[in-house]
Amino acid sequence: GPGQATSLFFRGTESDHNLVMINGVAINSAAVASASLGTLDTQLLQRVEVVKGPQSTLWGSGAIGGVINASTLPANRQGNSAFASAGYGANNTFRSAAVLSHGGPAAQVSVGLSRHTTDGIPTLSISDVDSAYDNTSFNLAAATEMHGYRLQAAHWQTQGESEYQAFTYPPPDYRLVLAPVSQDFLTSASSLSLEGKPAAVVDSSLQLSLARDHIDQNDSPDFTYTDRTTLSLRNTAHLGRGDKLGFGAEVTREKAAILSFGSHYKGTTESQAVYLQYDASRGDHHWLGGLRLFRHEDAGEHTTWNLGYGYRLTPATRLKANLSTGYRYPTAVERFVFSPNPDLRPEQSRALELGVTHHFDHRQHLDLSLFRTDIDDLIVSTGAFPNTINVNINEARIQGLEAAYRLQQGPWTLAASLLLMDPQDLSNDRRLLRRSRVSSTASLGYTRERLQAGAELSYNGSRDDVDGISFTPTTMDAYTLLDLHASYDLGDSLQLFGRLDNALNTDYEVVSQYNTPGR
Repeated sequence: GPGQATSLFFRGTESDHNLVMINGVAINSAAVASASLGTLDTQLLQRVEVVKGPQSTLWGSGAIGGVINASTLPANRQGNSAFASAGYGANNTFRSAAVLSHGGPAAQVSVGLSRHTTDGIPTLSISDVDSAYDNTSFNLAAATEMHGYRLQAAHWQTQGESEYQAFTYPPPDYRLVLAPVSQDFLTSASSLSLEGKPAAVVDSSLQLSLARDHIDQNDSPDFTYTDRTTLSLRNTAHLGRGDKLGFGAEVTREKAAILSFGSHYKGTTESQAVYLQYDASRGDHHWLGGLRLFRHEDAGEHTTWNLGYGYRLTPATRLKANLSTGYRYPTAVERFVFSPNPDLRPEQSRALELGVTHHFDHRQHLDLSLFRTDIDDLIVSTGAFPNTINVNINEARIQGLEAAYRLQQGPWTLAASLLLMDPQDLSNDRRLLRRSRVSSTASLGYTRERLQAGAELSYNGSRDDVDGISFTPTTMDAYTLLDLHASYDLGDSLQLFGRLDNALNTDYEVVSQYNTPGR
């Protein structure tokens, strides 16, 4: 349901193998390594960029499965604008947003505010108590030009309260009890950057950023705090003939404070990195190569690299091959809190991708990719409670085929994608949990004058999981979802919109014993 813990499996990798950024600032938690996607409100976002496969050469730790960068609404370069929206729906859900923007010759400023509240749904299948959700998001962007350089400041944050349900063992009987609980959350990304050309052929960006991920439990003293400060310098040198040399460095200071079930940690770690990437084209050939040197105060030194090659077979067909590595250094929780081991090594990955893109004409194209990702030194807890310890022993291999097709025909737009995947846990020769071997989506859109309408059909095959109540192995059934949406322009500056999610009222689970919304 809304505001609950949300997982993201890029091509079968773990949720903590994905780097999530807001305006180029990573918001992943130091406690669990993944980002709080369940509390990210999209109403203030302008665009979301997705890159699949290891990207650690450019973006560092956590970019094993892929990278997401969400950009908020920027300030106008010129003129003034205003935007507002409001909507109401099932489960007493209310969403609203407003944005004001000013652009002048001296400075540009944009400010946005959004709200999302809902009564929610019962989190667990054995409960009939709704878990409510309240979210307020805020965005501020400002920029000015001076002496040929652009100075920009940005701040985004989301905060609120999320109710959920937890199993407890209260005294004096210490019997298992299901209790409604809640937590307050705050996630933010702030940055100050200076962009310009220190030399005729060099573009540079110097950025100081602060990311926060704070969670306070309202029914216990437990909390998890992450405060990460990063100073980064990124440069691109244009060397002629279309060649580009990217190089830069970054220094990160990460503070973590955690209290969970009596275990406590508070500490600061530092890391440094330098990177180099060369991009060259000659006729129908395109090469890309990069190297990153990384040093972590506790996890030690690590090197990652990537190699890419593209070939234009015909004016309509392009081939590509990518070989890359990635890594994720252990979190404060893994090193010092639960089953602690301060000597943990970074998780490492190697990935190979072969692909082809073909444009049948200007209206339709097809993308095909074969991929394989091997992940070593996965961190798992071993031993008998309470003498458990985290160690680097697990391995995973994920291989598959990804296809995407798009067609534009008059007012109609058709898009379809298919993922066939074999995600294997090599430590027990079983499929990785909650990963489907087959998943696909198909969407059909229609645009004519003032009307826009569309439908999306998605399918996910069966998945292995562990029962959320009995903790025994189980298999979740395949499911199909249909979503519908439409909007109509009532004038140049007014639009009426509506959407119907899960239009078929499918009863399904993505995590065993946890509910999902109906129609």
